[in-house]
Amino acid sequence: MNFLQTHKKWIIIGLLGLSVVMMAFTGRDGYRQGPVRSAFGAVITGGQQVLSGIGDWFSDRWNFLTTMNDLHRENQQLIAENERLEMQLAQLLHLLEENQALSELVYLHRQYDDYAVLAAGVISHNPSNWASNFIINQGANSGIAVDMAVLAPGGFAGRVSSVGFGYANVSPLIEDGVAISAQNRRSGYTGVVRGDISLSSYGLLRMNYIAAYADFNVGDEVISSHLSSIFPPGILIGNVVEVGQTMGGMRYALVEPAVDFSRITHVLVITDTFE
Repeated sequence: MNFLQTHKKWIIIGLLGLSVVMMAFTGRDGYRQGPVRSAFGAVITGGQQVLSGIGDWFSDRWNFLTTMNDLHRENQQLIAENERLEMQLAQLLHLLEENQALSELVYLHRQYDDYAVLAAGVISHNPSNWASNFIINQGANSGIAVDMAVLAPGGFAGRVSSVGFGYANVSPLIEDGVAISAQNRRSGYTGVVRGDISLSSYGLLRMNYIAAYADFNVGDEVISSHLSSIFPPGILIGNVVEVGQTMGGMRYALVEPAVDFSRITHVLVITDTFE
């Protein structure tokens, strides 16, 4: 194949020249053809047809190879263009997500504009366990302190558990052991919402210490209460999805958090202190 491509020009020229000679020879009709000449003419004519077929084959083959090279080049260009467009699309989607997250924070701030807040981005989060601590890019140098409340789109997200100079660790409310004094927004009855390891995989919280006579219904909103010693009151925690009774006669409720902990990218830290 490489030999044919390399010497294709000279092969075609040679075939054309041979064809011309044969045409000139067979075109002479100034004298009567004898049997030998007739037989030789038939051979020459057949040879011409063979050579013409070979020339056509080479020409078709060359055109095929040229077309394939052009298609390959166009295909590579299309692949490169597709990769460029996919990269642009990914960048646009990322910007769209960033814009949506920031818009949600602005809306959240407007809901709780009585409190001083500081915006922060999540810089480390375990995607396989969203009930574990995550790290934000604001720390002691920005005034962040332990036990400050952390909000995310939806409502209450957790508390600052430790602080570094330019970062802070946040324990999400759904983490086992994290607790907050809470109340039913509709009826005002109180209890304590805490993360429960047996419920975290279902994305639920448990509210304990509810009086046996308390008015609690599925769908009620649960908010942080004024009884908390460190967290601000009135922050939405979630909605009641189940109400039951403990062995001791008190009631409990299962609460679906208002925050989607699996997609937290930005938060608001309430920098006010409460006693």
